[in-house]
Amino acid sequence: MPQTNIWNIVQALSAFKSQRRRDANHEHALRELRRFPPHLLADCQRELELTVPERRACDGTW
Repeated sequence: MPQTNIWNIVQALSAFKSQRRRDANHEHALRELRRFPPHLLADCQRELELTVPERRACDGTW
């Protein structure tokens, strides 16, 4: 039984670290996109929305 508990803790920690990594990658990608002029982003916004299955709330710039 104790091995199961340890395994559950390891899995939870791994999932937490993976989520933080995904969040950091998402934030980095948003920062990179903001470097481009808005008129260029407007042209490809529809394609970006199709490639992102779940959009999180940004800072309201799009």
